[in-house]
Order: sequence, then structure tokens, then C-alpha cells
Amino acid sequence: MKIGVIGPSITVNIIKNVAQRELPDVQFVYHCSEFYEQAGEMAAAFQAQREVDAILFTGPTNFAYARKRVSPTIPWSYLPHSRTAALQALLEAMAVHGSDLKAISVDRYEPELMRQVLEGAGIQGTKILRAPCDFEEPGYEKKLQEFHRGCYLRGEVSACFTSMEHIMEPLVAEGIPCVRIYPAEEIVQEQVYHLQILDLSARENQGKLAVIAIRFDYTFDSEQDLFIREWEKMQYQNEFREQVYAAAQRMEAAVFGDGLNHFFILTTRSMLMNAFLKSKEHWKLLRFGQRSPEFRVWMGIGIGSAMLVAKSRATMALNHAVREHSGTSFLADSEDQSLTPLDTGAPPPQEQAAEFFARKIQVSTETLGKIRQCLRTQGDTLTSDQLARGMGITERSVNRIIARLEEAGCVTVVGKHSAGKGRPARIMKIALPESLRWDEMENPFSRGE
Repeated sequence: MKIGVIGPSITVNIIKNVAQRELPDVQFVYHCSEFYEQAGEMAAAFQAQREVDAILFTGPTNFAYARKRVSPTIPWSYLPHSRTAALQALLEAMAVHGSDLKAISVDRYEPELMRQVLEGAGIQGTKILRAPCDFEEPGYEKKLQEFHRGCYLRGEVSACFTSMEHIMEPLVAEGIPCVRIYPAEEIVQEQVYHLQILDLSARENQGKLAVIAIRFDYTFDSEQDLFIREWEKMQYQNEFREQVYAAAQRMEAAVFGDGLNHFFILTTRSMLMNAFLKSKEHWKLLRFGQRSPEFRVWMGIGIGSAMLVAKSRATMALNHAVREHSGTSFLADSEDQSLTPLDTGAPPPQEQAAEFFARKIQVSTETLGKIRQCLRTQGDTLTSDQLARGMGITERSVNRIIARLEEAGCVTVVGKHSAGKGRPARIMKIALPESLRWDEMENPFSRGE
């Protein structure tokens, strides 16, 4: 896909940097201008030359100048204002200009968004003055400069905020604390993915659309080395995210995220079948994400005549995969909400049963081995305190494990034991699945001990 970018050079450079690092599969054509009034002419030129598949404006201002010249047949978008960018600008005003942020002036940025960011940072009661100017008025930028200059010189504000370079530079040269709010990098990625989705949806010759919903997670039950574990979790998130984007690039698909651990890949039914399922791309992705018991991945696929239909079915299939606990992925391609399990490779051999059950109850295979060893030495009927002492971990950690075993149907309460003060302890019978009884086979845990 080729996207035309229209806006001032300083913002275009931000998009270039994001594109080089995060969007290697998208081609960009850049038209830079320091005068927003030229945005309309540039958009018309892009469309007349049929040079691009979509247009991205660097902000609401240059889109406002071009909106009457944008054809409804070409996908377009602009970089909206974001809380992240506003927060960065507010911090700059405090650190660089020493502003107390008790009163500020803004032009194109929404006062309510600024207020939400300020209150989120613990700053209450800020007075926000917004420029009353209309962008279609003659001398629009000059009037905005006069507005900010007047607010500051009259002592009404301690800092000025703008999203336009032409406003900031003259004011800063006069010694007026004016901060330029730049687009946040995640907003650039979101809008590019949005354009990819619009472009893909508009291709009538592609047939049905397909959406792949992916959710992944990292869990650990140890209370030691929390900082190391958090670093491992972040590393896993980054690695798996790279795998998702690489798979999407091979399918010529669009990706959009929903949080840190939830992604949607939008493609066509043909690419799904040939480049994702038949080539075992889905199996590779799942195996990468499930390479350790601490790592969990779920996948649901939906097919439909429209993007929203396919996404709804993919979400339904994903939710079923999460509830089903078996590690199976599902596909939904009909209105009757029927789900088809996907072949994710040969079934695991018996010696891998421990890994799969450990993942199901969210513990490591080593921890599962300790549970089994404790049950063999102390019997399968015991209290949480006895299990904790047998495993050599805290009772708090054991209670979390017991809760997951209960969810898996492995725990039955058979009585209570009172040791004096306090609540009576539950006496539980813990029955692990048949596949985890290794009396007649090699113990899978022995290799890790």
C-alpha cells in the first residue's frame, strides 16, 4: 500500500521516523509545506495523478484546509490530538519554561482533552483559554499568534500551547513560553493501520474479509525476582509483537492493536487460507508464543463480507478459545455461530502432557512437579498449609495454585481442620488428570531437577 502524507516538514519527519522503524511494509510519498493553505492543492495533486492509495494529513488543521478537495473515493485520515502528546507538552512547559499551569492558552487543541490530562497528572482547577478564531477567516495564523501573545502579555496565562509551527516560532523568539504539541508515535501507527483497513475493505475484487484475533499473556507464580520477571514479560511482549507484525507483512495484511497483548490482523479470505493456514503460519505463531509454560497464546479467526462482521466472529472465536483452555484455535465463518477447531499440528506426545496442564493452571512444569511429588509423599488429601510446606513455598502462593486447580476441576473439599484460633482450614482431595500419573512412564519433571 502507498500512502501520501501532507503537512509541515517537522511533523512529516516524525512520520518518516515511525515508518522506517515500525512500518517497513508500507510505502510513503511525502508532500511538505509550511503553509497549511496548500494542503488542498497537494491532496488534489495526489488524487489527479493516482499516485497513492490513501492520504494521511499530519493534523486536523491541514485537513481542514483540504477537506473540500478530498475525493470520497480515496481513503483518508489525519493525526488526531492525543493525551500522550498533550502530556509531553505540559511537562515541557513545566520543565523548560517553569510554568505552574494554573492558566494556559490553546488554539486547535480541545480544552476538555487538556483538562483531562491535567487532572490525570494531579493538577486541578487550571484555567484554559481557547482561541475563538475560525480557520477559514483571513489571516487565521496571525490571529492565533495575537491571541496567545495577548493572553500572555496581559498576565492571563503562564504558557501557550499550539499544534502549529508558525504559531510557536515567532512567540518563542519574543520570549513568550509557547510549546508545540507534536503527534504521538502510537497515533501515527494507529492511523496508518486505519488507512490499511479502509483500503482493504474497499477492494471489491478481494471477496470476503478475514480477521485474526490474537491474545497473548505471560504469567508467573513466583514472588521472587519480580523486577526480573517484569523485564521478561516486557521482552516477551516485544518479541511476540514483532512476530505478529512479521506474519501480517507476509500476508500483506493490516494490523491494529487493542492494548499491549491483543491484536487484530485484517486480511482477505484468500490470503488467510493460503498464506496463513495452509502454510502453517498460524501454527508457527502459536508455537512461538507457547514456547514456555509461562507464555500463553489464544487465537480466533472470523470470516465475513464486511470488516465488522469478520471482526465480531473473530472475537467470538477468540473468547471461546480462552474459555476452552485446551490451546485450540477456532474459526467462525457463518451466521449460526458455529466454530471450527483448527489443526495446530500433531497432538502433543504423552511426555508433553505436563507442559500443557501446567500452562492450563498457569504454573511452571517445575512447580507442577513439586505438586505431584508432595501428593505422592503426603497423600492426595491435605490442607493448603501442608501443601505449601511440602512444596517449599508460601501459603499465599499455594492458595493461588489451588484456586487454579479448583477451576480445572482437580480439587474436592472433604472436610475442615481446626487448629485453635482462626478460621478452620479446608481439607482437600487433589486429583490430577490421568495423563499426569507417571507410575509407568518416565517422569517428565526429572529432566529439570
